[in-house]
Amino acid sequence: MNKSAVTGFILAALFALHPAMATADPAGDVERMEQKRIQAVLNADMPALYAIYADDFFYNTSSGPSLTKSEYLPRYASGELKINSADSEARDIRVYENTALVTGIVHVNLTTKGETKTLHLRYLNVWMKRANGWVLVARQGTNLPGQ
Repeated sequence: MNKSAVTGFILAALFALHPAMATADPAGDVERMEQKRIQAVLNADMPALYAIYADDFFYNTSSGPSLTKSEYLPRYASGELKINSADSEARDIRVYENTALVTGIVHVNLTTKGETKTLHLRYLNVWMKRANGWVLVARQGTNLPGQ
């Protein structure tokens, strides 16, 4: 084997390993997506939100309705829904191959339709790893009792 063939083989091996190395910490990747989502929600960053939320996303809200991506995200763009602050605690991330379940508690101060209120929720976020990376496919919020 000549020197050029060996160099090509080594480069090919390194490029083949690079994607595997980039996904060596899927829980860390999902945590970074959680943080990115929270920042996008706080800033009403619509391009980021549309990239983070899967087209088939649905949200079972704490008040009862289930909303699709096309029903939920425009509320941020219109100003109907403004998240003033969101403080998470007790977040747990469990990864099962290309699916991640994120659970925790979040205290959200929000303004909706001109009314400001604070919600205390236990939540479940479901992330899936697709061709372009991790996307949020489902969210469930449940009001915490006594809050």
